[in-house]
Amino acid sequence: MKTKTILVSLLLTLVMLEGCGSKGGSGSSSSSTANGSVRLVNATTTFASLDMTTSGPITAPTTPTTLATAVPTGGASSYAAIAPGTYPLSLDISGSGTPVAQQPVPISSGVTYTILAYTARGQLQLVALTDNEVAPATGDGKIRLSNLALSDTGGVDVYVAGNGVTLASASSLVTNLGIASGYFEIPQGTYHIWVTGVGNKADVRLDLPAVAISNQQVLTLVLTATTGGVLIDGWLVTQQGAVIAQANAFARVRVAASIAALGTVVATANGVLLDASTLVSPALDTYAVVPAGALSMSVVVNGNPITVPNLNAAAGADLTLLALGAAASPQFSLLSDDNRLPLGGVAKLRLINGINGLAGNISLTVDANLVAQNVALGTASAAGTVVTTSNVSQLQVNGPGNVSLGTSGATLKSEGVYSVFMLGDNTAPAEIVRADR
Repeated sequence: MKTKTILVSLLLTLVMLEGCGSKGGSGSSSSSTANGSVRLVNATTTFASLDMTTSGPITAPTTPTTLATAVPTGGASSYAAIAPGTYPLSLDISGSGTPVAQQPVPISSGVTYTILAYTARGQLQLVALTDNEVAPATGDGKIRLSNLALSDTGGVDVYVAGNGVTLASASSLVTNLGIASGYFEIPQGTYHIWVTGVGNKADVRLDLPAVAISNQQVLTLVLTATTGGVLIDGWLVTQQGAVIAQANAFARVRVAASIAALGTVVATANGVLLDASTLVSPALDTYAVVPAGALSMSVVVNGNPITVPNLNAAAGADLTLLALGAAASPQFSLLSDDNRLPLGGVAKLRLINGINGLAGNISLTVDANLVAQNVALGTASAAGTVVTTSNVSQLQVNGPGNVSLGTSGATLKSEGVYSVFMLGDNTAPAEIVRADR
């Protein structure tokens, strides 16, 4: 489901109910109550180690001060005392001294904050969460949800159920989660948590089968985007306590079949069948969720098993396995798909070249504007962007010598992600326009 673009300024501070709170866990603040305190949590998979600095309150800048040093992925620094005021907090790759992200953050007297480092639209960002929630009753815990994947992934539904309850019978804790929820008080215990697409239990983005919530624990489940833009990583952040990374262990893979002379393809990856039925070229299947890592592939082309070695699916990735060429000697390309949502009012498109027997590269224009060019056989272009309207856009694919290979009309939606597949043989190539999101 598409969401409106959320400006970074709206991510500045998630202000939750403040109170005496539980002060347990590692890194508890020992600063005077006249001060606030901050710590850094590295909720990224792309920045292995981060520092956090400030140049003092905006009203009275000073020499830069280091607040946290060498915080690894999934790690948390100790708390640093800081006087009330608004501070420009900077995140640096450890040891570089060069800010990669910076935001002004207001600090209040007596309030503790977790500064979360995360990525959105491929850029390092930061957001402040308050750490002063009142402890729950004895025998209970509290959990809140923070969807920092929103700009890439969109809204999500979250289901929380006891052991033995299936997703099919679970009731949602939150539907269409935006940036953050309030706290929910629930009995201590071990819970199964699912994050799904909005209104679609079949679209599982993150599956956490055993999340333990202890007596009077105050917990935030933070959701962040993966490289593919659909699956989600999780981070369990205990108020003034430890962080437990809940990295996604899966990837999504689909098959695009372009075997010459209407060749057939059936494929499995790590034991998961990728095709709902036998694909007759030219054809494109939907994504299947498979265990990430080295791919053990079983591919059958025209009834003959084919060995496809040395393929790997990074955790959280969206991938397309493009099968092309002659049935007797097929070729395979594993293409990375960037299905992160674009900005509102914009659509993303890319072009995939799977045309057998074509001597040369291909290009794509949308309403006469060049979006992709020089796309070689077996490859995909980088995504281009177009401003969306309510009108039907004309998509034109050209080959060598600017010869037309395919023309189609499509109404491109705001925040839409599209792939234009050119498959089949050069005598009659097939153009398939797929809405990937």
